[in-house]
Amino acid sequence: MENPPTKDEFAQLLTDRIHQAGEKGGIVYEAEEFRLRGEGERAPILFLTNAYKEFCSADEGLRKRVVKHWVRNWFNLSKDMPEDFEDAKSDLLPIVRSRAHFDINSLREEVENGKPLALPYQVLGEHFGVGLVYDLPELMQSIQQAQLDAWGITFYEAMEVARENLSALPAKFIGPQSGEGAYLSATGDSYDGSRLLLTDIIRRFQVKGDPVALIPNRENLVIVGSEDDEGLSGMLKMTTEALKQPRPISGIALRLHGDEWVPWLPAVSHPPYKDFRQLQLQTLGQNYAEQKDLLDKLHVRNGEDVFVASFSALPAPDGRVLSYATWTDTTNSLLPKTDVLVLGRLGGEPRVVEWQRVMDVAGDLVEPLDIYPPRYRVREFPSEEQLAAMGNMLADLRKDRQ
Repeated sequence: MENPPTKDEFAQLLTDRIHQAGEKGGIVYEAEEFRLRGEGERAPILFLTNAYKEFCSADEGLRKRVVKHWVRNWFNLSKDMPEDFEDAKSDLLPIVRSRAHFDINSLREEVENGKPLALPYQVLGEHFGVGLVYDLPELMQSIQQAQLDAWGITFYEAMEVARENLSALPAKFIGPQSGEGAYLSATGDSYDGSRLLLTDIIRRFQVKGDPVALIPNRENLVIVGSEDDEGLSGMLKMTTEALKQPRPISGIALRLHGDEWVPWLPAVSHPPYKDFRQLQLQTLGQNYAEQKDLLDKLHVRNGEDVFVASFSALPAPDGRVLSYATWTDTTNSLLPKTDVLVLGRLGGEPRVVEWQRVMDVAGDLVEPLDIYPPRYRVREFPSEEQLAAMGNMLADLRKDRQ
């Protein structure tokens, strides 16, 4: 296979092919965002990350097909949705994505154009969201709130229709020949991840324990029993590889509890714990890093002096892997939600305190923001009395070792 082109070369290749396919207007390549933008108020915007990954990973003979697919997408982006909801309803489908997909895209729009993107979604399992798309042969076109308003319907009315459409689609699940085992949604229609919503079907699977799910990308939904050690091991391997493919979604596992999907990790003493925790933290870390980059740009745009703390992780003596952030004595900071916080004034002794303990003692200093991944604004550092009341995990650890 020939060496893949650089990102700039690939953008130029697509630009040339789009013009050859009939585009008369100008196309601007925005390298920092790695996307192509057309001319005019309603010009198409084509993000290139997934296209580039697909092109680079495809065999030489298939690369022309990849380019052709994305050229079609460019022209589909310019198509108007039906004016009447009755004409659109049969092509509505739900998509399950990381919540970061929705909130970070909204934040990116605010950074670039001064106004957040109104992309409605329903929270699923704390870390996921269920959105709406208009399904075209070559493209999933996201449904924005403005489109719902134009149709005169609510998000939940449209979602009910979309879920019914998903249930009516053919679905292929590969499972064990007999007995308990792992199940893989393998329909290959780009809605396999969305089939997490088909809980009536999933409850009928023969699994050991409660159903546990991972959605590494839109083409992969894996269901395994929470007590199936061999199945969990296979799930980890499959997810690790699938997350390297185009259009990754999440490495956060969910467990079906009654009618609801909830975040899940094995017990700390269970062998797969560290690998599941690592996938979880990897996803959260990537989401927080992208969010921090956009928030920093937004604050520069708005002329605000705000410290956006980073999300990190470290192993704990008890076998857990803990996320942490640093809360320093600054006047305006945004903290990520972490297992522990490292609190300290410049030149002082740092304290490591569990998140909930900080909230119990100094929760009045912490203002939650309406954003995902979750962040909290702090404008004042805890007093010496509050710090003393919080304790210090580091000091306790030193005492235990003496």
